[in-house]
Amino acid sequence: MGYTTRCRKPVSLPRRAGNKTKTEEDIVSDSPQPFNGDQHIGNSGNNGPNEPYRDPSRTEQGTAGQGQGVGAGQPTAAGPSAPAYAGQDPFPTIANPAPASRRPASGGRRARPEHLSACGVTALVLGIVGTVLSFIPIVNNVAAILGIIGLVFGVIGLVGVFRGKKRGKGITIAGAVLSVLAIVITLGLQSSLSKAIDKADPTYHTTTSQQAKGKSHAKTQDTEGDLQSGHVKIVSVARSDNDYNNAPTVLVTYQWTNKTDRNQSFGVVMHAQAFQNGQELDTAVYNTYPQGPQGYDENSALAQVQPSAQGTATVGYVLVDDSPVTIEVGDMFSVTDKAKVTHVYNL
Repeated sequence: MGYTTRCRKPVSLPRRAGNKTKTEEDIVSDSPQPFNGDQHIGNSGNNGPNEPYRDPSRTEQGTAGQGQGVGAGQPTAAGPSAPAYAGQDPFPTIANPAPASRRPASGGRRARPEHLSACGVTALVLGIVGTVLSFIPIVNNVAAILGIIGLVFGVIGLVGVFRGKKRGKGITIAGAVLSVLAIVITLGLQSSLSKAIDKADPTYHTTTSQQAKGKSHAKTQDTEGDLQSGHVKIVSVARSDNDYNNAPTVLVTYQWTNKTDRNQSFGVVMHAQAFQNGQELDTAVYNTYPQGPQGYDENSALAQVQPSAQGTATVGYVLVDDSPVTIEVGDMFSVTDKAKVTHVYNL
């Protein structure tokens, strides 16, 4: 809806005529004055003696039209006419047009961004380079890194494109896809090459067969067997003297060979346990003053042995009753190898 404004018709300012300044009243008095209908003029044409003067050259249409017929404000042969602004509204109403719609000229659609996504272009370049390098062995390590960086740039570029800040949606998506492809090709090719190199190694089949043979063997070995850290043999299990609490004990003697590449002790690399009725027995502490149990050496379990050398360790356990004792020996730090040496002894 438009709105209107009423404005006042400007008034002429005083002007200087010769050496005398005319005022607004002088200007109005000098201008042609409108004819007063109450004034009577003698017989002239069709006008009666008591009728107001009527200009025969002016028709009703011209008078009503304010400017049609004889020009408004122009004198006629019969007498002066009214000024051009006579009969007009001194405060004319000017209609202003309605404000233009704020809707864009494109029919309401968002304007297309001007700038191309720099992250999308970077992702595309890194994706292409990474995909090409991913087929080259060893060098494809760099391709995987380029693929990861390109994927990051691609994700950032897609965020900007979908928000409408940048353009180049196709380029950005292509860069992200190529970056992922470079990573996948690199990982797949490296895995295939690793298997091919292992199969080409002469010791591959021997090592594989030994591993399969070791797995096929029972994890539990009776009395003597090979462990990851060494070869262990349970030499003897016999009753011994009571401990310092006067509790009955059993003394176990182990013989082992160090299979590691450094000096080790039995108590560090081997985990020896004794069980009665399914419960683990506590390690016995003997009173070695002035003399300990026969065949017992309190320092034997911690004495270090060189690689491939053989050693003997004695360990005592506190008995609960006279039931059979189960001895188990395994690796202390092994995670994959669950092999152990075990045997059940009747006391």
